[in-house]
Amino acid sequence: MKTFAVVVTYNRKSALAENIRMLLKQTFRFDKIIIVDNHSADGTKEFLHENGWDDGDFLYVELPTNIGGAGGFHVGTKTAYEQGADWILLMDDDGRPADENAVQILMNRATELYRDNIGDRKLFVNCLVQEDDWLSFKLGKAYRVEEAEKAQKDGLVVNEANPFNGTAISRELVDAIGLPNQDFFIKGDEVDYKRRAFKTGAFVCTVFDARYFHPRLKVVEKTVLGVKVPFFVEAPWKEYYTARNFTFMYKKEKRYKAILFEIIFVKLLAILRLKCQKIKSVKMLFKGALDGWTGRMGATVLP
Repeated sequence: MKTFAVVVTYNRKSALAENIRMLLKQTFRFDKIIIVDNHSADGTKEFLHENGWDDGDFLYVELPTNIGGAGGFHVGTKTAYEQGADWILLMDDDGRPADENAVQILMNRATELYRDNIGDRKLFVNCLVQEDDWLSFKLGKAYRVEEAEKAQKDGLVVNEANPFNGTAISRELVDAIGLPNQDFFIKGDEVDYKRRAFKTGAFVCTVFDARYFHPRLKVVEKTVLGVKVPFFVEAPWKEYYTARNFTFMYKKEKRYKAILFEIIFVKLLAILRLKCQKIKSVKMLFKGALDGWTGRMGATVLP
């Protein structure tokens, strides 16, 4: 079976280089490594060529404009699928397998699940994404690796994943749910893809022993109205896309309370309590929620 890696990058050639070097160290052999360059302006194209990372085992795809991470994963998944990939391993440029055996461990387990016809071979199998003893992103109720270990059973944390960070998807999954939604631009496209997988009865899991490094977002956990929620604030333009895309998703699911609580109330508290560009962030928050509600998608706000 053919396995392609897809790495989406934008102006982070140093981090990208660490990712590629670790992919080349893997005990698992990829049939092709696809680099999707979102029109970087930092010399990424020349850097890849100098290192021989744009031909042979590599396929370099340079996009004419920056269409965001969502657009990059859309193009990368489409390219791998059209080239006959049976498995597609999706990742951003600022993460990488934590050791040389990570992908082998992941794909061994994915292959077992495939043979067992789990989810009619619609599979969404993730590495455990971490930075030191902390998970890079919340996984279910777990924030730390030791908490994820308690949640795993037979080496799997079932129904939980942190895409697109060392995420293996089967060809059958793409057949069933299509490509990542490029209209998200950034933020939430990976969550949307995972939710679409669930809706088709796909098997979603994290392989505990397949470790993937990703820098951890600095999050402060707070209890709001009896619910533990992560508090963090990013650049205003990123807050816009988070508010817009999650409002868009929640409206489709008729989760109106989630829009009010998670997108408006909790995020407003975070903006007011944490150090950030408060006025601009609040404006972007409400603009994003409005655009998400009305379905105004695409690259509507530039970085």
